[in-house]
Amino acid sequence: MTDFSTVQGQEKLHQHDFDIYSNGKYKNIFVPIFRPECFGVHMAIDEKHINNQYYTVLSNAKTGKVALLCSTIRANELKICLDKFGPILETVSYVSLDLSPTFELVVNENFTNAIQIADKFHVIKNGIEDLQAIRIRLKQEELKLQREEQALHEKKYKESKDKILIGPKMKVAKGFKIKKLANGETAPELLSRSRYLLAISQDKWNEYQQRRATVLFEKYPSLKEAYQCVIDFREWYKPKKAHFEPFINERELGNWIDKAENNPNNEIKNFSNLVKNHEERILNYHKHGNKTNAIAESVNAKIKEAIRQNKGCRDLDFFHYRISIVI
Repeated sequence: MTDFSTVQGQEKLHQHDFDIYSNGKYKNIFVPIFRPECFGVHMAIDEKHINNQYYTVLSNAKTGKVALLCSTIRANELKICLDKFGPILETVSYVSLDLSPTFELVVNENFTNAIQIADKFHVIKNGIEDLQAIRIRLKQEELKLQREEQALHEKKYKESKDKILIGPKMKVAKGFKIKKLANGETAPELLSRSRYLLAISQDKWNEYQQRRATVLFEKYPSLKEAYQCVIDFREWYKPKKAHFEPFINERELGNWIDKAENNPNNEIKNFSNLVKNHEERILNYHKHGNKTNAIAESVNAKIKEAIRQNKGCRDLDFFHYRISIVI
């Protein structure tokens, strides 16, 4: 193994780095991992935040081996990196990617023979995030209402103690009591503690989550409708059998999009629009054998563990050296 602190080690570590002229100055692009031998038929492209900078990770979706790690997510800079691989890019048949327009452009320009498949994990993650956005919005509305009720109570209390005011005075308690729901929680507490139950299907709820969900959906029927919409999409997204009818599958997704567009929550409408814009790549998941980034996603966990063991990445050269060994 080459020692990174030697001249030979540094040359090897930086042999694929390059400079690019941007915004009136030269920018150095680090390429700590460049392995053409790790290419396969199905590749996955994703981004990773390291040392306050975004890196692009290109990995083999079947083996999880990393073929490219470079310190940029810009399409023009990635093209320079990928051009170094030469004709091997044409052997890639499938590329899994998130819904980033940048990576879509990268795949279109560099993997000309590859079919693009929207990564299932990232698609569903967007749906859950929009569902959580509704929960957070409702919580903020409840906190605003609580603040207004408290201000009104304090005003009534002051009036009840003001001897100058003429007329009947009601007895008003000094302390403001927040209203509690049937399960003993306040509305903001209910919404805060419902975060995890909204992220999973109801068959996975425990006893406490079931009771909380009953109170939650009775008080917020629009949230229940949004939750069911996301669950319906996840049900559709489940792996299909080898022999399935693609036209029926496409029609079912179209029906879901139509239903979601009529949802009263703007967040769900935004999610349905996202699905609609990437419909073809989402449908490719079932058309081409339920291909996912499951193995390749483990790369993120390895990078996080490397950062933890290295106690950060202040010495970037050493971190690049360590990360090239780990992944």
